[in-house]
Parts: sequence; structure tokens; C-alpha cells
Amino acid sequence: MGAIDAAVEGPAGLVSTLEAQLGLLGPVASRAVRIASYLAKLRAAGDGRFWVASFEKDPWSTASTLLQWRDDLIAAGWHGKPVGARRIDDLAAAEDAGTTLPLGLADRAVRLLNALPSRPGLRVKRLTLAEPRALLPPLWRRLLDTLEAGGVSVDQHDGCVAAAEGSDLGKVQRALSGEERERLTGDGTFVVVKADTELMAAEVIADWLAVSPADERAGTVVLAPDGDTALLDHALRARGLPALGLSAASPWRGALQVLPLAFAVAWQPFDPRVLLNLLMLHRPPISRWAARRLTRALSKEPGIGGAAWLDAWAGIEARLIEMYAEIEPKDARKKVDAVLAEWRTWTDVGRFDRSLGIPTVEAQAIAGRVAAWAMRADAGRNDRLLLAVAAAAGAVVDAINRLEQEAVPALLLERIVSQVLSEGVVNPDHVSEAGSVRAVRSPGALWSAASRVIWWGFVGPGERVSRDPWDRAEVEALEAAGVALESSADAARRIGAGYTRVLQRSAERLIFVRPALSRDEQTTVHPLAHELKPILEGAGEGVVFKAERVLREPDAALAGRLLTRHSAETKDPPVGAAKWDVPAGAAGLMEGRRESATSLRRLFNCHFGWFAQEVLGLRPGRFAEIPGPDQLFGNLAHEIARRLLPPGPPPPMDGVRAAATELFEMLLPQIAAPLLQPEYAGELSAARELVPAALESLVGLLHKRELEVVGSELEREGSYRDLALQGRLDLLVRRGPQVAVLDLKWTRSERRYLEEIADGSAVQLAVYRAISADDGAKGTGGYFLLRQRRILAGDGSILTDHPIEAERADTETLDMVAGDWKRWRDLASSGVLVAAGFDDAADHRPDGLEFQAPKEPCRFCDLTSLCRVQVETI
Repeated sequence: MGAIDAAVEGPAGLVSTLEAQLGLLGPVASRAVRIASYLAKLRAAGDGRFWVASFEKDPWSTASTLLQWRDDLIAAGWHGKPVGARRIDDLAAAEDAGTTLPLGLADRAVRLLNALPSRPGLRVKRLTLAEPRALLPPLWRRLLDTLEAGGVSVDQHDGCVAAAEGSDLGKVQRALSGEERERLTGDGTFVVVKADTELMAAEVIADWLAVSPADERAGTVVLAPDGDTALLDHALRARGLPALGLSAASPWRGALQVLPLAFAVAWQPFDPRVLLNLLMLHRPPISRWAARRLTRALSKEPGIGGAAWLDAWAGIEARLIEMYAEIEPKDARKKVDAVLAEWRTWTDVGRFDRSLGIPTVEAQAIAGRVAAWAMRADAGRNDRLLLAVAAAAGAVVDAINRLEQEAVPALLLERIVSQVLSEGVVNPDHVSEAGSVRAVRSPGALWSAASRVIWWGFVGPGERVSRDPWDRAEVEALEAAGVALESSADAARRIGAGYTRVLQRSAERLIFVRPALSRDEQTTVHPLAHELKPILEGAGEGVVFKAERVLREPDAALAGRLLTRHSAETKDPPVGAAKWDVPAGAAGLMEGRRESATSLRRLFNCHFGWFAQEVLGLRPGRFAEIPGPDQLFGNLAHEIARRLLPPGPPPPMDGVRAAATELFEMLLPQIAAPLLQPEYAGELSAARELVPAALESLVGLLHKRELEVVGSELEREGSYRDLALQGRLDLLVRRGPQVAVLDLKWTRSERRYLEEIADGSAVQLAVYRAISADDGAKGTGGYFLLRQRRILAGDGSILTDHPIEAERADTETLDMVAGDWKRWRDLASSGVLVAAGFDDAADHRPDGLEFQAPKEPCRFCDLTSLCRVQVETI
């Protein structure tokens, strides 16, 4: 149905149209701005008001609730004056306090009521109501009365249509109109589809539409009250049908997250995880290539100002210089400095204490920076998501300004941002496609008759009726002042009538779709379903259709259509096997390889895993990840040791602990900032004592053993027989001609390292012996356990007078490592890999291996779905 020089509008659209014709247009404030303004008014109203106690605890929620009360009163005819009831008189005091409150929809409608009699000449000549006039809220009835008095014709559009006589749909329509109920026979004109999941419901409805004739699809309307047809659209596309294109507005769209994250990184203590989230957005606020460099630095050393962070910025600067030297050689340096200054503002983190808040000027600057970025990124393309970001940031600036505070507390700022983003944005990539099926978001949008209606997502709770906050005395005082509130019963009647009109406007067929699960949550019954329940009693077969029937029946009749299923040949998925064949050319990939202690342990744990990860370079799909606390404490201890122990004699004992403590505090925000978060407070407090004490103990060990530092964090290479090796030495020390390697460990248990040395399986120490040569001297190795302040080393080590008795010497362990490496490598060269996680893996292991098969090879493996040791069943 269409008309020339006419428009279909809701209440807000009608108000905007009338404002434009009367010259009353002005900026429309967001709800967040109005709440912030009302918060300031409540504060300005003074002490002794009824809201004081809740306002002290949560000013934002209090202002939000009271603003809704106030708007409801305005809509009911209140003029902001005392009526003799304390709570309402307190609200009247707030009306006169502080600055002017931005107009809401009710205020704008009341302004029109006052302006219409004195401003003739409206272009609007006729209004046709889609809903019964008697059911409209009092404010809109008053507006209609005023328009009629001004010469505007107001009539009623029924839109209802009677279904065929004797049809199930017709029987339901008459029963809801108050006539006698008749038994439904199941003729397909009225069907309730029940499904265990939304996915199954989508499959059935898409099938039904696919088998329907094209001319019938042209008269079909899909009603999706939650505003989301993404799942149904996926099923429609699979059957060659166009998508409906409705998506729910969400505050979690990628670009929208720039705003909350820009504020989150500003708080102390700085949390690198927040900055990592900001940089890893699909559209980060700096160039993606620069964001990737910074994320890698944060993954390596999570903090600001460490070596990895500074190196990342140096690399970014070098690339910018190279880029601008080609584009604008004369102004390259100036351009580079401008870009760097802008990008660095996004990493100017950890500046404000949450308890003190952010100064208003600084908070507005952060929001302004987000708005400026969004507009630059949009560059005139009218990207609705970026424009929404800019609008949200502008609303934050306005809301903060209206608070009239010098600083904004953290909780209040987060509430403002959350409120601004609460409306969200629909998915800009999910659009409707040209087709014959229409989709609407609410029952009221179905204002004219439709041949066929599918109510997608027929679940509760439906539109809620707001609870009336006023007691009887307050209502009487309001009524005496001429304020007519809409009762809860009237509101429920209006909402319920909107539901039943969907049935009255369905001409030929109506399908309700109710899934038991919506995503991962159990659904509730829709209010209309309660009215339909007695009508459905004793209904014939086909009135209620269970969607899962199509999974077990070749033919299922649904709403006058036959859904046919054909059997398909199924094949079993590939099964896991202990023995894997690889192409002959794979042997060439292993040429020239150098193994490390880590890669060798992986080889002895699982041949297949070693080849996949070390030779082929497969890695889990995690681009950036913040290390856990134990690793961060270990990284801190390693870096402190490197700085405390330069080559040469160890430093004097006096002042070692103080120097280590100073380095700990300096390096903590640079390379281990996550440890400053409240959840790690206990561990951090303990580490502040343990780490300096451990470093002091280490220096004491060097003095006691008369050891000299050769170097720390040394990259070394070496070989043993045919085995080429490489590794990084935490600390290489010497005493005379003898050298030794100290590997620093931050661990909660020493058991593993004791057992490795005792049974001669310490692969890491064996590798150190091969690569620790200094002036021709081969060194032994040992572990220094930082938490326990204990040295663990085997026989013959210069590190301790109390060695651990081992079953074999390091040289023997090294022989075992080299021998087993060669056996596994030869097997891979022959084209065979062995996956250790299978029961029959032992049958394929090479003969003569010294290291025993692992007991739990898959415990920490990321490749179990690749080798198919663990496969999820469908």
C-alpha cells in the first residue's frame, strides 16, 4: 500500500514533522546527555531530597531512574510544579535547579501542544491512525485532539482482514475477538512451529519458503521482534533465496570499542591487555602495520618503555620515514613527526587514578580524539559504524560538560560511555537483498494486511509494562493538579492489542516460530501465547509442528507445503593413526636445521608434533597473548640479573638487594605491567621480597664459589656429532679454566628439575654442555631456582659442593640426545612420522631409543585436532 505525498511515521517521526513545519527544530540530545544534565540538576537541588541516599551510592542510576519518572509525569500533563506530595515536589525543585534540561520526546510533544493553537498553516492535512485512538497513551491523544482542533483530519486505518470462513486462522481471529472458540483442524492456515534450537527453526522456515511458489513469497512478511534475522538469512542464502537483512543493534561492534578502550587505557595501574585489545581491533586507531608491531612488543614484554616497546617504535619511525621520503621528500620529517605524535597519544597510558577520576578537560580530550579519528577514517564515505563512533564520542563530550564537575570519577565515566553505546549499531555488512519477502522489526510495523505472516522468534518476555512508582496519595495529588497518568492496566491493554492485531492483519496464513533455546539461553513464553493456549486445546494434527520431524521423516507437511528430505551418502571422517606418511621431499626441509633444548624436548615427546611445529613452523592461531604471572616474574628476574651482572667479577654484596629492588620497580611497568593489576596483588607483594632476595642469593653464590661472569643472555651455537645446536644461555660463569651455565627458573616446585638431573634426562643441561664452550672449555650446567634460592646441579659442577647424584653424566645424556635425535630424524627422512598420542604408537617407534615414551604426550599439545587424537563429533 502506498500513497503520494504521505509518510508512515511513529510518534517520534510525527513530532519531528510538526516541529519542522512550525519552525521548532533543534538539536536532539541523546539519553546519556539528558541523564548527565539531570544528574547535575539533582545535585543542585540540595540536600534533604528523597533521592539523597541512593544518589550518594550511584548518582548515574539514580538520575536515570528519576529522569524516566520525570518524563512520564511530563507526558501525563505535569508542568514541573509542586502538587503537595513530597517526592513530586522534590522533583519540582530539581526542575528549577541548575541549567536547563535538554528536551526529551515528551517535552517536545508538550511544546507542540502549546504552539499549535497559535501557529496556523500546517501542511499536514490528514492523519490516519494505524492503532485504535482509544488505546494510545494520554499524551498522544491530547496531541491528536489539538491537531483536530486546528483543522487536521484524523481517521482510523483498520488494516484488519478476515481469513477464509472455516479456516483455522479465521477461527483464531474470531476467538481473540471474543467469539466462541472452535476446534482447530490443522488446515495449515495457523501453525505454531516449535524447535529445540533457533538453528533448527531457521532450517525449517527456510525450507518452507523455498518450496513456496514465487507469487506466495511476494505476499509474505517476516516479523522479527528482536530485530535479528542473521541465522534465518544464513539458511535462506543456502537455498538460493535473498537475505532479509535485519540485524540487532549491538554496542560491541568493533569500531565502537575504540571509545571505551581509549578511556580504559588511561587508568592506573596500566593494563597491557586493554591496550592489546585496542590495537587488535579490526580498525585500530593507528595503521594496522604499526599496531601489529606494538602488539608483538606487548606480547613479548607487556608494558610501556621496555626494550621491545622502544624497538617497535623505532621500527615504526623508520618505516614512516621511508614511506614519506617517497611521497613528500621535502616535508618527510615534519610529516613523520606529526604522525608519530598523533599515534603516541593512543599509547599515552596509565595517567589517572581511578579513585580521583579524570579531569573533565582530559576526559573530553580523549573523547574528542576518538571522534576525530572516526571522522578521518570515514573520509566522507558515510560509514554508519564510524559515524556512530563519532556521534557517541560527541555525546560523551556533551554529557561530561553537563555534569558540571572538575573531574569525572571512573565509575561515572564508565556509566556515561556505556549509556552512550547502549543503543549500539546494526551490522553494516548485513544488508537486505532484493527479494519478495519483507521483514519488519515490531508488531506495530505490520500496519496493513499481509497475505502470509511468519512471526520469527515468538518468545517472551515481549514489551514490558513499566511499574508505576507512585502511591495512592501521590496519584490523587497529581490528578488534582490535572495530571492523568497511563495506568499499568491501560499500558498492558495497549501492548496486548498490538500483538493480537498481527493475527487480525494476517489474511491467509500465519506461522509462529518458537525455539526452546535462543543461542545458549532457554526462552520464555510470549504473552500472546498465554492467550492462544486455550484456543490450541484439542487442536488437530498440524497445528503444532515440531521442527525436528524433518530430521527423521522423508516428507513432513507444514502450513500447506510438503518439506521433502532426500537421503545423502555420508562418509566417516578421517580417523587418527599413529603412523603418518609424508612426501619424500619433506626430508629436504630438515637440512641445515639447528635444534634447541625446546625443540629436542618436543621431538622426544612427539615425533609428529616436532615435525609440524619445528620443521613446518605450524603455530596456534593466537597472534598476540599476554604471558601469565609466573612467566612475567621469571622475565623480570632474568632482566634484573642481566643488568646486575655485567661481565667480570660479581658486584659487591653491599647494596645488591637495594639495587635489585630498584630495578624491580623500574622494570615492572615496562615489561610486566599486568602484575600491577589488583588480582595479582598477593603474588606481587610476595615477589617484591622474593625476587631481590633471590638475586642477592645468586650474587652470594657467585662470591662463595669464586665465580666470574662471562656474560648473560648469550646466543650460542655448537654441535655434537652430527647434531647442530643453538640456544640462549641465561648466565655463563667461569672459575679459572672451568665454565658453567646457570639457567634461572621461576617455578613453584623443584621436583621436576630434581628428577631430571637425578635420572640423567636433563636435555637442557646436556645442550648447554655442547654450546657453552668458552676458550675451548666445555661447561656443565645447573638450575638456579629463584623462588627457592637453591642451586641444582650434577656431579662435577663448579656451581655447588652438594651435587645431585645422577644416574649418568652430562656427556652420557648428550650421547643419548644425539642418538635419539638421529633415529627420529632418519625415520622422518624415510617418510614416516609417529604421533605419540595413540595406543599403538609404541609399535612404530624406532629401535634403540634411550628416552622412554612420554606418559601424557598430548597434555600440553595444540595439534590434537590435526593428528586426530581428539576430534569433536558432530
